[in-house]
Amino acid sequence: MAQISVLTQHYDIARTGANTSEAVLTPANVSTSQFGKLFSYPVDGYVYAQPLYVPGVTMGAGTPQAGTKHNVIFVATENDSVYAFDADRNSPVANASPLWRVTLLDAAHGAAPGARVMYSTDISNQVDIVPIIGITSTPVIDPATGTLYVVGKNKRR
Repeated sequence: MAQISVLTQHYDIARTGANTSEAVLTPANVSTSQFGKLFSYPVDGYVYAQPLYVPGVTMGAGTPQAGTKHNVIFVATENDSVYAFDADRNSPVANASPLWRVTLLDAAHGAAPGARVMYSTDISNQVDIVPIIGITSTPVIDPATGTLYVVGKNKRR
C-alpha cells in the first residue's frame, strides 16, 4: 500500500483535516491496546506547527546520509529550527540524531547578520506563545521541487 504524504497543514490545501486515502486505521483498531506513541525525538523548542511526512525521500548531497532513502518526518520549532527525522527508526538511543537540522537564524537560511530568537517579552502584551516565538505556522512542501517553505520570526541583536 502506498504511503500518503502530508505536505501541508491538515493534509490538503482546503485544510479539511481528512486523510481520505486512509485504509488501515478504523475505530476497531485505534484503541489504547493497539494504537499509541511508538517513539519520540528531542528538539530544541516547542512545536506548534504540524509535523509533515514524506515517504521515500533520497537524502541530498551535503547530508551525512547522501544517497540513502528514508521516510521522513519534518518538524519545525519555536526556536527557528527545522528537523528531518527518519520516521521508521524507533530506537531513540541509536537513532536520536536527525537526518538533518537547519536554523533560520543564520545567513544561509535568510537571517540578517546578528539575528537571534524573538522572545515573547520583545513584543508587548504577548502571552499566547512563550517564551520564544519562532516557527509557529506549519511549513509547506512542494513535492515537484523538493522544497520546504517555512516562515520564522527572529530579531537582530
